[in-house]
Amino acid sequence: MTLRTATGLFSFLLLTLAAACVPDNEVPPAFVTVTDLELRVAGETDPSEAITEVWVFVDNVFEGAFPLPARVPILRAGETELRFEAGIRQNGVSATPDIYEFYTPVNVTADLVPGETLDLGVLTVSYRPEVKFAVFENFEDLSNGPVFSVQVAGEQGLVPTTERVRSGTQSGVIELTARDSLVEVATGRFLSGLTDERLSVWLEVDFLSDAPIQWGVSGLNGFDIVRSFDPISRPRNEWTKIYFNLTPAIILANVNEYTLNLSTLLPENLSEGKVYLDNIKLVHF
Repeated sequence: MTLRTATGLFSFLLLTLAAACVPDNEVPPAFVTVTDLELRVAGETDPSEAITEVWVFVDNVFEGAFPLPARVPILRAGETELRFEAGIRQNGVSATPDIYEFYTPVNVTADLVPGETLDLGVLTVSYRPEVKFAVFENFEDLSNGPVFSVQVAGEQGLVPTTERVRSGTQSGVIELTARDSLVEVATGRFLSGLTDERLSVWLEVDFLSDAPIQWGVSGLNGFDIVRSFDPISRPRNEWTKIYFNLTPAIILANVNEYTLNLSTLLPENLSEGKVYLDNIKLVHF
C-alpha cells in the first residue's frame, strides 16, 4: 500500500465516522446530498464505471469521503466552493479507497444555509483532457486486428463474442478446458513512455469469469525476458469493473518497451470455464 493510499484510507475512515456522528453545535451544519457520480465519454453510449464514493473538498480543504448516495454535513454558511472527486477501490479491494485522478472533478459554488439541505442530484464526470489511452479494447471495431493478438500460452486466445456483453455488441472471451487450462495473451504492439509525465498507469477492465485473471507486463532486458505481474481478479458470476494500479508492475519490470499481458488458469474443481472481458483501458497522463 502506498503512503498516499494509506493516508487516504486513514482520512476516509476518520472523516466518514465523523460525518456519521456530527457533534452538536450552536449553528447546525448545512447538508449537501449527491445521488451519484455518472461517467460520460464522447463516443461511448454506455461507458462503464465503478465509482463507490465521493471525496468532498470545501474551500479547497478535504472534508471527507462519503459512500454514494452521499449526505455531506458542512459547517459553513454563505457562498462556499465545493469540489467533488470520484472515488474508486484500488485493485477492487474495499480497504484501499482512492480518488481516481483520471476523472474530472466537479466544482460547485453553493450558497449554504445552516440546517438546510442542498440536493445536487447526479453529478457528471468525464476523463481529464490530458488522459491518454495506451490500450482501448472494446471488441467492437476489429478492422485493424485485435489489440491482444499475441498468444503466450494455451491453444485458445482472446476472441470476440456476442454471448455475454457488458456494453456494445461484442466482448472478448477466453475458453478454458482441462486440456487447455492455462491461457496467456499479450498486446500485439509494444508500449513505452507511459510513466514519462507521471508515475501513474492504471488498467480498467470489465470482466465476468469462471477463473482468476492476473495482469502484468513483459519485455526484454537485453536477451532476458522480464515478466512483472501484480493484480489478480477473482472469479465473478456477474459483470464487474475493477481499476487496477499497474504502476508498481511497470516500475518493477524496468524495461523501455513492454506488452500488456493477461493470464488465466482454470480452477482445479472445474473441467471447463470461460473468461469474458470488455472495455479494457490502459490509461496514463
